Amino acid sequence: MSDLRVSIGGFFVLVGAIVSATGLIADYRAPLDFANVDLYCGVSMLIFGAVMLWLAWRKAR
Repeated sequence: MSDLRVSIGGFFVLVGAIVSATGLIADYRAPLDFANVDLYCGVSMLIFGAVMLWLAWRKAR
C-alpha cells in the first residue's frame, strides 16, 4: 500500500509550481496589495509538498 504523503506531496508540488509560475509571469496585484500573493502562496505550497515527499522517502528507507 502506498503512503498517502506521496500523493499529497506530489499534488502540492504540482499546484505550487503552477501558482508560483503564475506569480512570476503575470505580476498582477490587486489594489492596496503590496505583496505578490501568488508567488508567496506558491512557494509555501512547494515547500509543504517537498516536506511531505521527504517524509515519505525517509519512512520508505
